[in-house]
Amino acid sequence: MKKIFLFVIASVWALGMSAQKDVKGTTEFGINLGYDFGLQSGGGGFFSLQPEFGKHFSNQFYLGVGTGAYVDDKFNSVSIPAFVRAQVDFPMKGITPYVSLQGGYDFFTSGEGTGWGRINPSIGVKVPVSKNVDFNVGFGYTRTIMDGGGMDMLGFKAGLSFNSNGSGFSKFLKTLDYSIELEAHTPMTVTEKESNETNKNKCTNMIGARFSALAPLPVQNLYAGLSVGVGRYTEKDIWYTNDGRHSNYEESSIYLNAMARVKYKAKQIAIADRVYPFVQVDAGLDALYDAIFSVQPAVGVSIATKGDHSIDVSLGYATKRLDYEQNKGCMRIAVGYTF
Repeated sequence: MKKIFLFVIASVWALGMSAQKDVKGTTEFGINLGYDFGLQSGGGGFFSLQPEFGKHFSNQFYLGVGTGAYVDDKFNSVSIPAFVRAQVDFPMKGITPYVSLQGGYDFFTSGEGTGWGRINPSIGVKVPVSKNVDFNVGFGYTRTIMDGGGMDMLGFKAGLSFNSNGSGFSKFLKTLDYSIELEAHTPMTVTEKESNETNKNKCTNMIGARFSALAPLPVQNLYAGLSVGVGRYTEKDIWYTNDGRHSNYEESSIYLNAMARVKYKAKQIAIADRVYPFVQVDAGLDALYDAIFSVQPAVGVSIATKGDHSIDVSLGYATKRLDYEQNKGCMRIAVGYTF
């Protein structure tokens, strides 16, 4: 019986080996969307976005690193993961089952503590959708580790992986506009009344960096894509009680935003073929210590340097970024480089 079992396993493995495409030595970029739900009562769940880069060291073994964002299902908190993932493929005709082990650390952008460790074994399957693109879906168990305990979760991920074994994805990447920006925001102030407090002022200063990747659209000079920003904010609270006493509080932490961006470059009215205006709108999830939907329109000027490269200066407005009715938003100033 044992010999028959081993023979069947060996036969399946050989069939897969004969049917697989050769990916040894190639690199891969993948992006996955997922959801994990807590097994404890009232534990809630988390949405995830995880871009990842890696390499196939053989036709069966893959190793990658990634980051992204975890957002709780009430959109109240955001964490930034940094992880390593190993995967063993079992290629068969038409599909590739796999087992995977991911481990890393999630950095909290707000709240108490700096973060927690995360380990995630999973199983899944990859299905080719073109020569160099695979659709994958996986199911797994997640355990978070921190002082005082952690969480147990079950969840799934689905996404696309692009293999460098060919020129299709490489050509697509070369058509994109990439930009890096340094951004600063004017302070935001809100005033509210809580219990015996007559006034409470919150001022938040923010400075950070943003990376964008935009694809050209069929309309000339119109682009759309993703924009991700990360930086640091400082919050100062001053409040007064009915008897005239006041207290001060200050803290600093990380902010994160992930947004869709649409940008129009008015190159047809360029001055000396080098200086031209542009308009853009970012819309998406913006998180300080709370996550909230924000829209950020902006206008700016680009100075062409070489090829399609340019230096960009913009001034914009960010809608309310804290969950208070009195908060009216802030101005955003950015200096960047597009290449």
